[in-house]
Amino acid sequence: MTSDRESRTLRVGLLQTAPVFGAVEDNLAHIADLHGSLGPVDLALTPELSVNGYGFTPHSDTDLFTSDDPRLAELTSQGVAVGFAERSASGLPWNSYLLSDPATGTRHLQRKLHPVSYAPWNEHLTFQPGTELPTADIGTATIATAICNDMWHPVIPWLAAHSGAEILVVPVASMEGADPARIRRTWEVILEHAAVLLQCYVVFVNRCGTDEGNRFWGGSRVLGPDGSVLTRLGDQPGAAVAELDLRALRRLRGDVPLLTESRTDVLAGAFGAGHILEREHTRV
Repeated sequence: MTSDRESRTLRVGLLQTAPVFGAVEDNLAHIADLHGSLGPVDLALTPELSVNGYGFTPHSDTDLFTSDDPRLAELTSQGVAVGFAERSASGLPWNSYLLSDPATGTRHLQRKLHPVSYAPWNEHLTFQPGTELPTADIGTATIATAICNDMWHPVIPWLAAHSGAEILVVPVASMEGADPARIRRTWEVILEHAAVLLQCYVVFVNRCGTDEGNRFWGGSRVLGPDGSVLTRLGDQPGAAVAELDLRALRRLRGDVPLLTESRTDVLAGAFGAGHILEREHTRV
């Protein structure tokens, strides 16, 4: 890829895996094998907790990782992003996602901000919430990550876009549940809404397979800022590639300045006056 081409595009790979809860070494090996089949990309993305598997019980202490674990670095140094249970000295681990720019070594670590607080997930009992929403420059693009349930809280992708994110990475562990069609449609709406109204590329990477008796539906895809699907996968492990045209994205944001029109002062005023917080506290 020439430097001129790199200035305009980012080539992104989807690695849709079926990790098994607690089978850390096998999961890492499967990620590496699938990446090897992908061909040249700037960044390859895996699902939420792609290293540990999802499960619905606490992770074994021996399966927790630090963000500088050499087993993770072996993948991230090649541009492969990984989801993992991150060890914390303060108690519960974080549900974390780590990616790195192999050209510059820039690292981007996101900790899930909204562990799901209801059954059957009950993530709030096994993970502590993250507290920051950073962005990072990977290649020539600015990237932010929203892990699964964080996308169900619209302020998170909105804040990411207003922090400069041009690509929103969405690693997910979404299962079919009792109404598979409804959950798929809900995700379609969430992803299209973010892509179109925030004028960004959205890279959705869901896992597939079964874990702890629950079936995950895959359907990983890349959406353009017009809501169109550039590439997608089915319900089995696999890989796909999409080329993201950053020049076109920046031209769109310049021509139709939705983000610069945002009344951030209204939001700040609402929180400052306590109106939103007061309403939350008075709900039944």
